[in-house]
Amino acid sequence: MARGRLGVVKAKLRSGWLRRWRRWLLVLSIGFVGLNALAFRHAWAMSHFAPAGNRTESPEELSRWAKLKVLFTGVSLPRPVNRRTPAELGLEFATVRVAVEPAVDLEAWRIPSTTNGPVVVAFGGYGGSKDGLLPVAREFHRMGAEVWLVDFRGCGGSSGDVTSIGFHEADDVAAAVRQATTDSPRPVLLFGTSMGAAAALHAVHRGLVSPAGMILECPFDRLLSTAGNRFRLMHLPEFPLAHLLVFWGGAQLGFNGLAHNPVDYAVSVRCPTLLFQGDRDRRVTVAQAGQIAEKLGTNGRFVIFSGLGHDSYLAGQPERWREEVSALWFRVMSPVPSSPSAR
Repeated sequence: MARGRLGVVKAKLRSGWLRRWRRWLLVLSIGFVGLNALAFRHAWAMSHFAPAGNRTESPEELSRWAKLKVLFTGVSLPRPVNRRTPAELGLEFATVRVAVEPAVDLEAWRIPSTTNGPVVVAFGGYGGSKDGLLPVAREFHRMGAEVWLVDFRGCGGSSGDVTSIGFHEADDVAAAVRQATTDSPRPVLLFGTSMGAAAALHAVHRGLVSPAGMILECPFDRLLSTAGNRFRLMHLPEFPLAHLLVFWGGAQLGFNGLAHNPVDYAVSVRCPTLLFQGDRDRRVTVAQAGQIAEKLGTNGRFVIFSGLGHDSYLAGQPERWREEVSALWFRVMSPVPSSPSAR
């Protein structure tokens, strides 16, 4: 009799444990699916430009409620547009179309030079258009360079409405350099800020371009790192949110986002390279930029701008910027190396 009752009790306990296990499994499954759906939505919003609207403020500027809203709805990233031209800075220019592939063509501004200086091909950052590069274009032009300012795919006057955060944009870098050097067999300097710097490194790594020199401003070391930095700015856990975001972002655009690492691309650089970084940058830390500098080895010069963040270093510390760039300029132009080109 006692044994029978004990068996009943054990059966009930077993049944209760199974119900709880199934309930927790259901909760975890729903949470997993929901988290992936949220990450998928965020990745889409960050890589597909909206036709209009207001851009979401940077994470550190958002209120608590705004951060909560962004968490569930994703960011708003209107398609970047050019609001100024080189003419407003007194620079003559021509608008050029650059073919990349059948469905992608870019718009560039060519600012000619009357001297025999190098060709500087410049690229902006994530969510930016080429008019943001006008101040550095004026500096390079004063130094005697022919300057090409290029809108990445999806931005400004270029075709499309999608960005891959510097991955497929390596093809944009190669196409722009190829066009810029077609009629001008001169040394090429690549200038890139943030995503533009990452795309330039990727193009070099893939053997698409062989510049005579590069000026890279605050490139991220890994796409995962910069995504994680942004989640931390919103006081959200980096894991697993950043990992899911990067995974789905790459999957949507046909590449492995978790392997999109400019720090790995830097080992392929064989030309004199300036790496600029602000010590107050919260999107790319000095330590992360330092890893890129380490991979550049003797080809790189790591310059840290005190008191500046993910900013324009020309605007923040113009004299130091000019001093460093002039030194690289002299190294590249004296003696003049053989002309590089897109391969």
